[in-house]
Amino acid sequence: MAPKKKEEYNENWEAEIAAYDAECEAEDKEFSRKHITLSSYEEAGLTEEEIAVFEMVLRGIPVSEIAEQAGVEAGDVAGLVEIIRAKLSLSD
Repeated sequence: MAPKKKEEYNENWEAEIAAYDAECEAEDKEFSRKHITLSSYEEAGLTEEEIAVFEMVLRGIPVSEIAEQAGVEAGDVAGLVEIIRAKLSLSD
């Protein structure tokens, strides 16, 4: 039986893992900068009502339908959406 070949060992594995972790962290920061996440809602100080309305808007539900479901005027919902946009620093 032939002697067992010595397995190669990557002596730089710790540096490679650290570089990979740093790259992942940078990608996560970039994603968070460009996208709204649930934690962004909380950081912006949105109320539960504002979160519910904004999530409906993001799903493509028209303001008039949201207003009808809530039993309020469409203008009230549109105003709330503008407040949400301002809290989240979003443009039109």
